[in-house]
Amino acid sequence: MATLIEPCPFCDSGHLHISHHLLSHSVSCQTCKSTGPHRRQLEDALLEWNHTSKLLRSARTGEHVQVHGRLHDLEDAVRNLASALRHGPGGQEAAAEYKLEH
Repeated sequence: MATLIEPCPFCDSGHLHISHHLLSHSVSCQTCKSTGPHRRQLEDALLEWNHTSKLLRSARTGEHVQVHGRLHDLEDAVRNLASALRHGPGGQEAAAEYKLEH
C-alpha cells in the first residue's frame, strides 16, 4: 500500500529520507535533520511521521488565526486612539482613558 509522506512537521520541507535500519525504519528531514520515530514496520513509521506533521501544522494554523485576530484588534485600537487624539477637545481624555483600560 502506497503512503504519501507529509512534509516535515518542523520546517515544512519535502526533502525527506526514509532510513532502513537493522530492525526498524524511520523518516528524517534532510533540511532540519529531525527524525521520526523508529518502527519495525515501514508503514508504521510513515503513519506516525504523517500524524505528527498533520498535528503540528494544525496547531500552527490555529495559532496563526489567533495572532492575526489579536493583531487586527490592536490595529483598530491604535486607529481609534489616533483619531481621538486628532479630533476635538476630548482627544487628551480619550488617550488617558485608553491608557487606563490597557
